[in-house]
Amino acid sequence: MGREKKPERRRRSQRRTVYAPQPKDNSEHPGVISVELDEDEDVEWIWTHTSDGESVVTGYTIIKKAEKPRRSAESGY
Repeated sequence: MGREKKPERRRRSQRRTVYAPQPKDNSEHPGVISVELDEDEDVEWIWTHTSDGESVVTGYTIIKKAEKPRRSAESGY
């Protein structure tokens, strides 16, 4: 006879896309293009330095703001 309680809806956080720094020479495809983050997350880029002196982003670590690394992904460079 009573009404069923609906489960409380969790507030959905805003997601944002952060683009990786791109190599100066656009002839190579970047290892990472972008990462999608929640509003309470930041990204730390993993850099690889090539023998010809170039630097490219080849991975990333998603961290909670002001916390330790949570998950990471590296490309096969």
